[in-house]
Amino acid sequence: VATARVVELQTGLPVSGALKAVQTALVKARVPGELQGLTVREGDTVQAGQVLARIESSDHADRLRQAEQQASATQAQVAIAQRQYDNNAALVRQGFISQTALDTSQANLNAAQATWRAARAGAEVARKSVADTVVRAPIAGQISRRVAQPGERVATIVEIVDLRQLELEAALSPADSVAVRVGQQATLHIEGVPQPITAAVARINPSAQAGSRSVLVYLTVAPQPGLRQGLFAQGA
Repeated sequence: VATARVVELQTGLPVSGALKAVQTALVKARVPGELQGLTVREGDTVQAGQVLARIESSDHADRLRQAEQQASATQAQVAIAQRQYDNNAALVRQGFISQTALDTSQANLNAAQATWRAARAGAEVARKSVADTVVRAPIAGQISRRVAQPGERVATIVEIVDLRQLELEAALSPADSVAVRVGQQATLHIEGVPQPITAAVARINPSAQAGSRSVLVYLTVAPQPGLRQGLFAQGA
């Protein structure tokens, strides 16, 4: 004799993939030049805004000084044009010169002011280039890859990963993806980690992948010491 009872049945979908950091940054030089002062290496911890390296700035500083001097010269031209306009305006009121001469002075003043504004904008661009010679970390994390060496002229310098937020990108078949919902739980086994890790579905890609037609599902992995970007995980 057996007693019938109601039980909850569960079904699962197998998932697998590599762990990756939610926040990663590939730090590149914004201005051309020789790389200087790069001391961080793989595994070093950096903070957001920390100076990582510098780009040789003598050329950019020279351009800034040239742009500032150009702006000063055009500002002097504005002052001259303003005085000429004021003098002609007084002469027109006294009837000594015609309105046409005043209109010409007004046009010259407007042109000088436009040239001054353009020179100031050029100085601001040059000033930003000088500021961009200081390479700073955009996010906090650890150096995972160092691409450049001091003295080189390269674009990419280092890669930073933030291990405080990891996720698993799993590809599901179209049929399996229909039953997946945000918030569903998963149990993952990660290579090198003895205990299973709990994860939850955080996002579901709204588009299927071209070719394979698979749907990407992103699972947030609970942080735990020893987890690294790139470790293989599988579970359900």
